[in-house]
Amino acid sequence: MKTHLITSLCVLAATAVLSAHEFTDLQGRKLDAEIVSASAGQVTLKRNADGRMFSNVPANSFSEADQKFIADWAAANINYNLEVSYTKKKLSETKKRMNNTTYEQEVWVYKINVKNRLPVALSDLRVDYWCFRREDGGKGKGAARLETSGTTTIPFLAGSGSVSVDTSEIILNKQKLDAGFYYTNGARDIQADGMGGLAVRIFDKAGKEAHSWATKDDLLAAAVGRPKAAGSNSESGSKPK
Repeated sequence: MKTHLITSLCVLAATAVLSAHEFTDLQGRKLDAEIVSASAGQVTLKRNADGRMFSNVPANSFSEADQKFIADWAAANINYNLEVSYTKKKLSETKKRMNNTTYEQEVWVYKINVKNRLPVALSDLRVDYWCFRREDGGKGKGAARLETSGTTTIPFLAGSGSVSVDTSEIILNKQKLDAGFYYTNGARDIQADGMGGLAVRIFDKAGKEAHSWATKDDLLAAAVGRPKAAGSNSESGSKPK
């Protein structure tokens, strides 16, 4: 018990030393204080001597070294509040006929929209994504399979702003048998792949996960831990989106 108490006191002492900082303003005045909060170019400080609070002090009223200290503290203590939505966009479509069958190929992308619900600007966000495709297979249904994946970046996201990024391309195939013909194996005369859903994870520049999201929970579970490379055949039982 005594050992545990001593260890706890040492940890508390170390925390106090690490969080304390001597700030110097542009007039050369000193203030030994701790940062309580920092955002939008302002900082709130708690003076160590008596606990007095100094609220919403402009960060640029301190020395350059202190401004960097404040900025680093703010970056390390952000509680992210992001929102993800998406749309689908068709880039191209081609058709050809062969042996009483019309073949179509469509190229699509997901457009991922990331909204910052905080008034604080963010920078250097990494967006990992996994795109799923539903394979028809002639049965009119199919599991969602991981079609492609990748990584993109958001260099700057304004406070309360939003940014859209595109995924890599998803290729969907469709074939339709001419009227009066049928497949001997019982497959439908129209077979069409579909968009199978999307999973997204967002990280800050320190590698901390800021947000994760998917059209279906099982898609995120299927995506996490898998390499971000095209051509995977990972399956999910999720219905397509």
